Amino acid sequence: MPPPTQSRSPSSASVPLRALPASSSRAMHGRSDLDGDDIGTGPAPAGANAALRSALSSSSAPKSSLTTFRFALAFFLFGTLNNISYVIILTAALELMPKGVPTGVVAFANIFPALCAKAIFPYFLKGEVQYRSRVWACSALTFGGMLMIAWSESAFMRLLGISIASFCSGLGELTWLQLATRFKSYAGEGVGWFASGTGAAGFLGASAWWVVRPLGVKGGLSLLSVLPWMMAVSFFLLMPSAEALIAEREAGGAAAGYAALSTGEEGGREGAEGFPAEDDDEEEDDEEEDDEEEGIRPSQDSADVRLAKANGASLDGATSPDVSLSFSEKMELLRPMLFVFVLPLAVVYLAEYTINQGVAPTLIYPLPTPKTHPVLTHFIKKLSDYYPLYQLCYQTFVFISRSSISILRLPAIPKRFLWLPSGIQCVLFLVLTSESLYAWFSADIASPLTILLICIEGLAGGSAYVSVFHQVAMSDPAKRIALPTDTDDNDDVEDADTDPAGSLPELELARRVQQQEFRIACIGVADTLGICLASLVSMPIQVGLCNAQVRHGRGLCKEV
Repeated sequence: MPPPTQSRSPSSASVPLRALPASSSRAMHGRSDLDGDDIGTGPAPAGANAALRSALSSSSAPKSSLTTFRFALAFFLFGTLNNISYVIILTAALELMPKGVPTGVVAFANIFPALCAKAIFPYFLKGEVQYRSRVWACSALTFGGMLMIAWSESAFMRLLGISIASFCSGLGELTWLQLATRFKSYAGEGVGWFASGTGAAGFLGASAWWVVRPLGVKGGLSLLSVLPWMMAVSFFLLMPSAEALIAEREAGGAAAGYAALSTGEEGGREGAEGFPAEDDDEEEDDEEEDDEEEGIRPSQDSADVRLAKANGASLDGATSPDVSLSFSEKMELLRPMLFVFVLPLAVVYLAEYTINQGVAPTLIYPLPTPKTHPVLTHFIKKLSDYYPLYQLCYQTFVFISRSSISILRLPAIPKRFLWLPSGIQCVLFLVLTSESLYAWFSADIASPLTILLICIEGLAGGSAYVSVFHQVAMSDPAKRIALPTDTDDNDDVEDADTDPAGSLPELELARRVQQQEFRIACIGVADTLGICLASLVSMPIQVGLCNAQVRHGRGLCKEV
């Protein structure tokens, strides 16, 4: 099924229109989750679509506000602060272990626990995500892990501290991505800014270590250990509540900056700006009347307040229905996403990190001269400068591509093309590996061409990451996945049909919240799995390529 298309103004983000419980496609046509007219129990008044069109096209409506700025900044900081400890530890790897201990041990301890967190939590924990508890736990344990690395002298204790920080980084990434789905209409925006923050963590983390490096491992890491607490500060003090976002939308600010997600792939016809054609409005009205006769009334905004509060009690599951997905239900959710989302992202990161850790260290060339490469001479003074330059270029372009949705306002890669970055990375791996073996690039352009290809590698990897998570966050699971229901669920449905309080929508909404939280969480294991596999195959690849160069009379890799 092709991905949903979306209309986007230069300063806009997309709003997913999620199906209401027990209703058909009416919620997917021309209405947003945070539409202020939905607050309460009554249906939207007539002319709501026209009013929203007018708001979208009005040049006098505000394009942004302090509330949306706080939301964007909070998720950017979540991504940056969650990943920065991982980058700091990798950058300081040579100084953390005694001589003779390979840095690959640090790299493995810095990624494998994160893989365990991503593989365990989505599948085996039941019920609602306890966001407040997770934020406190991740902040405190990462802080403790970094202090353990800083103050311990033994390699074992430092590796234990690295593992604790890694586990919390993996759990934190799941938590922030799941939290973004709670904001429904703002889910794509949250994921985009989170991805941008993870890209920024690459060069900010490396820079932070070089700034504090003169203080030594103990002083430097002790100083940087305060960074995890900034995640808690951002969550509890900076991030706006769902009520604030809804109030802004009622005032017209968000409506001016957000366009509705079209539903062309569901068979509906689109009008201007992603809205359905006029004849479809009549079908929507008929469907709404049918649903109202059955006692089912839309209350998407009140659902946002109940289940998507950023700082409310529902984040600890205190006010939500007691709903829990079974393991078999989670497998039903996972199965259709394996080939579409999980495998493409895993292949991208397997090829990407194999290049970075196994191939790039062997791409060493004679030092540039002012005559041949006047620009490179400013960056490369000795042979060991090549690899840091490669990593600088790579991290820079990862940040650019991961910011493509949030900052550059470019569309995500369509779902049917999500395998394209995987193909690009595999081609780059083959090209750079053959260059390492046979040195077939022209000597005049070899080093600049290698740098260019590594920049493309960063673009492909970053765009795959942000596009996959954005597509999942903006999709509607109810339209794509039919979960099996057990007897208890059927009993609940029958009771709800006769319940004047309308418990069915709330129970079903709570279930769909957990479905979407699981869907985005189970994708998170893909990139970490690819990185973990790459760390295992990269060391023999690097050794093999360097030995092959020596056999061909090129021994520069041995001089680094």
